[in-house]
Amino acid sequence: MLSIDHIYKQYGAQIVYEDASLFIGPGDRIGLVGANGTGKTTLFRMITGEETPDSGKIRFDPHVSSGMLSQESQCRLGITVREEMQAAFPEADDAQNKIENLAAKLEFAGGHEQKEALRQLSQAQIDLEMQGTDTMEQRIGRVLHGLGFPTEALDRLTDTFSGGWQMRIAMAKLLLREPDVLLLDEPTNHLDAKAVKWLQGYIAEYPGAVFVISHEPKFLDEVCYTIVELEGGKLSEYTGNFSQYQHQKEENAKAQSSAYDRQQKEIERAQGFIDRFGAKASKASAAKSREKAIERMDKIEAPQANVRGISLQFPEAPQSSAEPIRLREASKSYGEKEVLKKIDMRLKRGDRLALMGPNGAGKSTLLKILAGYETADTGEREEGRGVVIGYFAQHQAEALEPNRSVLDETLHDLIQRPEPLARNLLGRLLIRGEAVYKPINVLSGGERSRVALAKFLLRPANLLLLDEPTNHLDASSREVLIEALKGFKGTIVLASHDTPFVRAVATESYTLDDGVLSEVRTALVSPSGGKGKKGK
Repeated sequence: MLSIDHIYKQYGAQIVYEDASLFIGPGDRIGLVGANGTGKTTLFRMITGEETPDSGKIRFDPHVSSGMLSQESQCRLGITVREEMQAAFPEADDAQNKIENLAAKLEFAGGHEQKEALRQLSQAQIDLEMQGTDTMEQRIGRVLHGLGFPTEALDRLTDTFSGGWQMRIAMAKLLLREPDVLLLDEPTNHLDAKAVKWLQGYIAEYPGAVFVISHEPKFLDEVCYTIVELEGGKLSEYTGNFSQYQHQKEENAKAQSSAYDRQQKEIERAQGFIDRFGAKASKASAAKSREKAIERMDKIEAPQANVRGISLQFPEAPQSSAEPIRLREASKSYGEKEVLKKIDMRLKRGDRLALMGPNGAGKSTLLKILAGYETADTGEREEGRGVVIGYFAQHQAEALEPNRSVLDETLHDLIQRPEPLARNLLGRLLIRGEAVYKPINVLSGGERSRVALAKFLLRPANLLLLDEPTNHLDASSREVLIEALKGFKGTIVLASHDTPFVRAVATESYTLDDGVLSEVRTALVSPSGGKGKKGK
């Protein structure tokens, strides 16, 4: 169906792929994993033809189609959602136009010309039926509903939706197209838990092959039965879902470590014999034999160390007052849509709160008002003494200055420039060596997210407001963030659809639905394993 044969790809001095091969067959469900910046999205772009390998081939069987949802996918603007969905069925649109043209032609045709037009009209109607137009509206409705759109959204202009919802529109259109090879790059970004669950079921029933990049282990466990790892320019295939892949990796690492140790001991023994007896004529032949044996050995690579570097903690900030932020009957509307309705919220110093609720419930708006980035239309916001806010937006990486180097951007506007600390932190986030001097504008989306995270972690704050902070982060970067937040001594309010992340960081939650905030906090399992308190 699709074969990737011995491809090589290089950007400047960086070798992204080296003799990499993979076969994708009908019905495959493959997850592609690897650190951010290693080239996962590049592989998708080569499959779709947006980029080409420097050598090697990517071959499709005849008539096999592919379609990709990228992290930057957007829908067309200036049309309704319905019109954008109908564009997923171009053959049906062509058949409908042909029917209309032939019907108009029949009004003036006669004799043989009329007979031929009737024949063509009959064939065009058969072609239209073969496109499944009788079920097209049902399919559109099913996909949009599964992704969280209400029925009335069909006739809304795409321009009226936020960037996250426009991404969902682009996803819906791609799913309706049903390419033979479906490429999904971080598809759960911007999806709430309900939409993610629906997507998992949709992929299970999908008629073609699915190749997915995701930083969410649970999602990969649910949808994939093969994991392909990109590391060091090579593609390695593992049978099973993500959890099984992790187990196999651990077992392989143990086996490699044991084999490496055995070989090193063997080499040490042989080298010891050579050093002791190499100069003796009676033993010279045996020493030479051992020397050649060492040279002929297939050397086992040393297992890679788990780079950790520094113990992470936020810079110290002054302690805030006992009540950092208080909202009283705060309401917010955009046009005719009331996003927040008379929100009463009191933050206590040391709170670790999660805002739960579906996309569009108003969580991002509430965080912006808490941060002071937006003001409520009505109601009050009171900020306590000594509050220093650290706000991490959904699209934090977009605020980076593209022409600065990674290191300069990470340290920008800090009075003290702790360069060694910044380098260590970037190293923990897998940005090392000369890579810290790269300009932001040449980085991948995942690498930019890691720079944004490093910049955030270096700023002192005593109140952290986090909006989907794990979007675009790979597993190792996510663990860096969790480690830092667990050690944070101040107040945290976060919104995230990443349930394991929420449970690792937060102790209590509020539910926000249709602009209304729950009156009572719900206890979550705390990072230490206990229960949070319940209360207002």
